[in-house]
Amino acid sequence: MLLQPAMLLGGLLLLMATMTGAQQRGQEAGGRRRAHRVQHGQCSYTFVLPEPEPCPPEPEAFGGSNSLQRDSPATVLNLEDWPTQRVRQLEKVLENNTQWLQKVLNQTSRMEVQLLETSLSTNKLEKQLLLQGHELHRLQDHNSALETRVQALETQQQAELASLRGEKERLRRLLGRQSGALAGLERSLRAASSNSSLLQRQQRQLLESVQRLVRVVAHGPASMRTAEQVFQDCAEIQRFGANASGIYTIHVANMTEPRKVFCDMEASGGGWTLIQRRENGSVNFQQNWKDYKQGFGDPAGEHWLGNEVVHQLTSRTAYCLRVELQDWEGNEAYAQYEHFQLGSEGQLYRLSLSGYSGSAGRQSSLVLQGTNFSTRDADNDNCLCKCAQMLSGGWWFDACGLSNLNGIYYPARHHVRKLNGIRWHYFQGPSYSLRATRMMVRPVGI
Repeated sequence: MLLQPAMLLGGLLLLMATMTGAQQRGQEAGGRRRAHRVQHGQCSYTFVLPEPEPCPPEPEAFGGSNSLQRDSPATVLNLEDWPTQRVRQLEKVLENNTQWLQKVLNQTSRMEVQLLETSLSTNKLEKQLLLQGHELHRLQDHNSALETRVQALETQQQAELASLRGEKERLRRLLGRQSGALAGLERSLRAASSNSSLLQRQQRQLLESVQRLVRVVAHGPASMRTAEQVFQDCAEIQRFGANASGIYTIHVANMTEPRKVFCDMEASGGGWTLIQRRENGSVNFQQNWKDYKQGFGDPAGEHWLGNEVVHQLTSRTAYCLRVELQDWEGNEAYAQYEHFQLGSEGQLYRLSLSGYSGSAGRQSSLVLQGTNFSTRDADNDNCLCKCAQMLSGGWWFDACGLSNLNGIYYPARHHVRKLNGIRWHYFQGPSYSLRATRMMVRPVGI
C-alpha cells in the first residue's frame, strides 16, 4: 500500500525537527559531551553522547573508617560500555529510520513516476480531445456545406420540375391539336378513299367497255366473228397494255365465275394481283373457314381474295409473293418470296414459300414450309391451343407463329401490346399492331 504524500511530508518534518533539537542540545553541551558522527550513503548523522558524571563518595559508615568503597569490575565495565551501547542503540534506531526513509523515498519516487505518467496521459488526452474538437468543427463545417448544397439542389430540382410540368402541359396542348389535325386528315382520307373507289368503279366500267369492244377478226370481213378477251391474272392484263392500277376482271382456270380483283401496275414492275388488304378496319376479318375459302370484302378496299382462288392461280404456274407493311409512324417495309404456292382445300391450303428477301426483318416472319391454314372453326395449327381463337382471324399459324396479318385492326394510340392485332414479328415486334398491309402475287419472271 502506497503512503499518502501528506503522511510522508509529516514524517520527514518530524524527523528533521528531532534531529535539529538533538543538534541544539549537542551544541549547548559541547563543552562537556562527546559527539558521534555516522555516515550512511550520501547522508551523515551526528549524535551527541552523554558524559558519565562522577559518583559522590559514599559515607564511611557503610564501609568502615579506613577503607574506600570500590566498584566491582562488572560495575565499572558497565559504566564504561554504556555510551557505546547507547550509541549502538541510536545507530540501530537511525538505521531503522534510514531504512524507513529509504522506503519513503522509493515510494515517493514511484509516486512521482506515476504522477509523471498520469501527467503525460492527461496531456495526451488533452491533445486527443483538442484534435477531436478540431475534427468536430471540420465535420460541422462540412455538414453545413452539404446542407447548403442540398438546399441548392432542392431549389434547382423544384425549378426543373416546374419547367417539366410546363413543358408537359405544352406538349399536351400540342398533342391535342395534332390529334384534332389527325382526325381531320383521317376524315379527308376517308373522303378521298370514297372518291378513289368511285374513280376505280368508273375505271372498271370503262375497262369492261373496252374489253367488250375487243374483237378478233379472221378470214376477212365476210367471215368476221368476235370473241371477248379473257385474262387469267393481272400480269396478263398488264401484258395486254393496261398500265393503271385498279379493279379488273379475271377468269381463273377451274373457277366457274369470274372474279373482280385489284391490280397493282406500279409496285416493283407491276402485274400484281392483290389477295389481301388492310387499311382502316372497315372489314371484319374474324371469319370462318368457308368465308376464307370463298373470299370476302371489297377489292377496292379491305378484302381477302379467297384461298381457293389463290390455290387455283398458284397451281397452274410458278408464282411469287410480295407482302407490304406500314406502321403508325409512317415507316414502310416489304417481304418478298421468290416461290409461293398454296395447297388445295384437302391439303388445308398448306403454305409453301422460299427465297425470302426484303426490308421487313432479317428473316421471314412466315414459316416457309408445311404450315396449314386455320380459322376459328377449323384448328389446323401445330399448337395444343387454338391459335385462331386466341389470336383471332384466319392465318397460317403453325404454333401461333410470328405473324398474323388478319388479326384485329386497332386504331392509333391503341396499337401497342396487342398480341391479337395485325402482327409481323421481325418488322415491329410481336405485339405491335400495324396500320396497313397488302399481300399480292404474280407469276415468276416478270
